[in-house]
Amino acid sequence: MSAPSALPVEQQFATGHQGESLVLMVCQDWLWAGLYTAAPRETLLQVAASASRSVGVSHHSLALGGITFPLNRLAAQAAHRWLDRQGVRIRSIPSINRATRRTRGIRA
Repeated sequence: MSAPSALPVEQQFATGHQGESLVLMVCQDWLWAGLYTAAPRETLLQVAASASRSVGVSHHSLALGGITFPLNRLAAQAAHRWLDRQGVRIRSIPSINRATRRTRGIRA
């Protein structure tokens, strides 16, 4: 792990869900994440920040600042690798089982 010389740095990842993308920004002592809708009218859907340089990653999601962002497997792997290269501490979190997770109005 090596920290980059010029911060902040950011990277965009396709989530694999409805054309949405997740933008991650690594700053000196904190992290930021924003979930955007697909182009051409990109709109910020969800935002999270963390006062530490630590994130939770599973095979299908990334957790930051109390918010879990769903990702497909390849996007989660790419985000994990990129964050690791930026010197961010990666914690393993349990995967969300899509068949049994709770959704609004429907209990599994």
